[in-house]
Amino acid sequence: MEELAKTCRWHTYKRGEEILGYRDPSNNVFFLVSGRVRAIIHSARGKAIILRDLRTGDIFGEISAIDGSPRSASIEALEAATVATLTSSQFENLLLKEPSVAMATLRHVAGELRRLSQRVLEFSTLVVQNRIQAELLRLAADADRDGAQPLLSPAPSLSDIANRVSTHREAVSREVSRLTSIGLLRREGRNLRVTDIGRLEKLVRDIKGE
Repeated sequence: MEELAKTCRWHTYKRGEEILGYRDPSNNVFFLVSGRVRAIIHSARGKAIILRDLRTGDIFGEISAIDGSPRSASIEALEAATVATLTSSQFENLLLKEPSVAMATLRHVAGELRRLSQRVLEFSTLVVQNRIQAELLRLAADADRDGAQPLLSPAPSLSDIANRVSTHREAVSREVSRLTSIGLLRREGRNLRVTDIGRLEKLVRDIKGE
């Protein structure tokens, strides 16, 4: 790790700053040392499609480093962020030199493939209401846990959730209100508490037929 830290170039970004651009031809790999960033695509009509939020310890840019193709999404800083970067050739040498890093990268890419496959299934088979439920469950899985009650802090905006599941803000507002009324969600200031993660998990499993 010490050798790798010396090899990397280090950069800091301000909140709202773009780190990578969609279709950018660069192929560096980025390690998120601190902060949060978002993988996002803006359509030709300006619609935002949120793919994923990344946190401290995550890696991004590895796909272009592996296949040499342009970036598949933009990366924007959600807050002040520090990243360490390697060139694609440095990253390739690291994978060849350190089998444990190569295996960790393979597991990471496999996990991303499974996650995206699930999203394709949801977009193809679930109505908007159910897609919102599945996205809330996904967000809860990445949130801080307090027993069986994950806390989304700060809570994603209604527009953010809408951009994740390809719907409009009003549909998200209605479903969040409904889930709150039946005791699955609770507002806590700027945060959102999932009050019964087991019940939400069962709800999503049932609609997926799992």
